[in-house]
Amino acid sequence: MTEKTITICGKEVGLTYCYATEIAFKDLSDGDITDFMQEAVESIQQQRMPDVKKSLYLIIAAHMAYTQAKGISEPAVKDSDLMTAATPDEVGTALGTIIALRAEFYHVPSGEPEDKPEPDGKKGKGKRKNA
Repeated sequence: MTEKTITICGKEVGLTYCYATEIAFKDLSDGDITDFMQEAVESIQQQRMPDVKKSLYLIIAAHMAYTQAKGISEPAVKDSDLMTAATPDEVGTALGTIIALRAEFYHVPSGEPEDKPEPDGKKGKGKRKNA
């Protein structure tokens, strides 16, 4: 689980990326989060806003996951707040934050793992142990 707090609609809003985020996004949008992430990154690179409805679903999903993980019963912002009071900059910041949290969540160490040397200095020679 990765998390960060940002300000949306004048409120501190916790966002989390974990499997709960992915499940909540699927439940809300009936779409795959990986597909939307690719679409969002491409849109941002082209300096245009990704699908607003899916963007708001993603923010809601990430905040739902945060409230569940922290045992918070009342969300800091509701869907109606996001639809009526959030600015494009706030939505963009939230999307960027969630994309970064996802990248951190799925981080794979760079480089190849090194093989451990055999105790006698030989690599893979001789009979296998239970052969």
